[in-house]
Amino acid sequence: MTEYEYLVENSPAALFLVDLTGTILEANNAGARLLGRSRAELVGLAGRQWLKTSDPRARALAGGINDAGSSDIEVALHHADGFDFSARLDARVFEHPDHGRVASVVCRLNATLPVASGDDTGDIAKIALSHIDEAAVLVGADGRIRALNTAYTRITGYNEAEAVGQSLELDGGSHESDLLTQVIDGLAPGKRWTGEVHNRRRDGQRYPAFVKITALAPGEETASAQFVVVFRDLSADKAYEARIEYLAHYDTLTGLANRTMIEKRAEMSRMAVERDGRHLALLFLDLDGFKAVNDSLGHATGDKLLCHVADRLRSAVGERDLVARQGGDEFVILLDSIAEPEDAAYVANRILNTLKVPLTLNDQTVFTTASIGISCYPDDSQDLTTLLRNADMAMYRAKRLGHGRYVFYRPEMDANAHWMLQLRNNLHRALELDELHVYYQPFVDVNSGEVTGIEALLRWQNDELGMVSPADFIPIAEQTGLILDIGHWVLRQACQELQRLHERGYDHLRVAVNLSARQFRQTDLVDQIAAVLEETGLDSRHLELEITETVLMEQAGATLDTLHALQALGVAVALDDFGTGYSSLSYLRRFPITYLKVDKSFVDGIPAEKGDLTITRTIVAMARSLGIRVTAEGVETLAQRRWLKHWHCEEAQGYLYSMPLAADDLEWLLANHELLPVGDETGRLRHDSFPVLEE
Repeated sequence: MTEYEYLVENSPAALFLVDLTGTILEANNAGARLLGRSRAELVGLAGRQWLKTSDPRARALAGGINDAGSSDIEVALHHADGFDFSARLDARVFEHPDHGRVASVVCRLNATLPVASGDDTGDIAKIALSHIDEAAVLVGADGRIRALNTAYTRITGYNEAEAVGQSLELDGGSHESDLLTQVIDGLAPGKRWTGEVHNRRRDGQRYPAFVKITALAPGEETASAQFVVVFRDLSADKAYEARIEYLAHYDTLTGLANRTMIEKRAEMSRMAVERDGRHLALLFLDLDGFKAVNDSLGHATGDKLLCHVADRLRSAVGERDLVARQGGDEFVILLDSIAEPEDAAYVANRILNTLKVPLTLNDQTVFTTASIGISCYPDDSQDLTTLLRNADMAMYRAKRLGHGRYVFYRPEMDANAHWMLQLRNNLHRALELDELHVYYQPFVDVNSGEVTGIEALLRWQNDELGMVSPADFIPIAEQTGLILDIGHWVLRQACQELQRLHERGYDHLRVAVNLSARQFRQTDLVDQIAAVLEETGLDSRHLELEITETVLMEQAGATLDTLHALQALGVAVALDDFGTGYSSLSYLRRFPITYLKVDKSFVDGIPAEKGDLTITRTIVAMARSLGIRVTAEGVETLAQRRWLKHWHCEEAQGYLYSMPLAADDLEWLLANHELLPVGDETGRLRHDSFPVLEE
């Protein structure tokens, strides 16, 4: 049932949909109760069967509704029990997609004017009043109840015996306790007062009510009653209004605030921080690899993950801060008042560490990371829309730098469009101008310190732009399709270099080459690789292809076929950056994976961060149990190496051992490196003479 259907079905007003002859096409529950029939019985009821009137306008309504409709007409409605009673109605004509020109009719009981003839007027009026949703009460000049209908009992909980003779209270004993007295004392005969009050039921529960108090005109009053009080319970209306208000400001899945709420809070907070000389911060957060959750485990599990993330975000921020869901797997956090922009970095780091803790979904251990962009008021902008755009821009920068991190917005990011255009134009000629180079970073056995293999890393040195980061140009290569030619060139260069090293005696080494998503989806990928191996003479067992989790989980069926074909060719497959997106070790059983690389963002936290220790230890232990070798990326300290060795991690890669090197420097290192002499320091390679390059 939609929100609108819910409103109609629970409306206290009697609502009818009729054709232009007055025949009922549909009615709500209140309409059925008003006429004493079921909704099924009402459908098809002709106008003359339920409308009885002498008013010329109402006679026209009973015989046919014109296109102008009818407004506030007094009519007599015919009840199924055989009596007629007075009501007022409004009709509005409109075009219905199924029924053509129809009218919506709203009926309101005129409780003060029962329609009857003969001696049974009182009985008929009482029967009519017993079938309406509004409480109707006859009250004397002293404010005491003389008579009531059944709706009064249903709404208040007081039966007739308990209520008659007692003072009518319309405000539940609030500070307006003399409201009824004030109204009836000042209400002239024939006049009406309306208003909204809060009543209290017999059980003490308070509820809102809309009240109409009518002073009977001369000749209408009796010795015992001079006022008619009609009121209806607004609880359902208020609940619906609250629901609509909630939907306008909160996300229904996670219960977090939405964009509208963020805007309102940000405006209120902006005025406060201006007064106090403080700052606001907006954190734009996007989950890494969330699409893989929906693709592999289904949208229901994806929703569960979003709810877990929402809970963790709430726990990671202060009570005054606001967490909102922007949509999909994007979240916005408003830091209400911070002393310095750097305080936002502390919160962002806490969020990242909170999200790193593994969780269980459908009996699978899942690791999540996020990329966060940060912009601050008033430093980065005084406009919320611009602040959000800036934070969004910074978030994408964080993703390009490798996920699982935060980045502050910088003004130079606004020049990014021009910069990216320059990159795009220059990248088209990079291959033909011989600007692309392959560097190599060693894999090292954690126990012995021996070099076991090398990873091929692409570098671009442009005369105009200088050394361009792969994080900047690889996405452009992906978008433009240049990655296919560039990736094939890198594969051939890496295989040629390794074959050359084998011929010089380093025949135990393997080379790892990264495959992008676009490369991996090529239908002739396996044939291309086989051709390169044949061309270079490299044995397939010395080639390792690295793919990301996202590539692994997209189109799982086709992915599995490709992996099996590579396995048959004799090529090893490594899962790169494990833990930065949707990570579940259980799915590794399905795929022929030889190596698993633990992402640098987890290794960085060893041994200081307990969460990173736990995650890394879990990954190593479970991968080993599946027969998968583990390589730790970004190892830079002896303490990190010590822990990895303790957990039986086989390989490490990082600046502790060597930075990426050009081919000539790599061969020099292989020929001349010396192991450091003692204990836990064994394994560090000497590379002081090499320039530091961006990894």
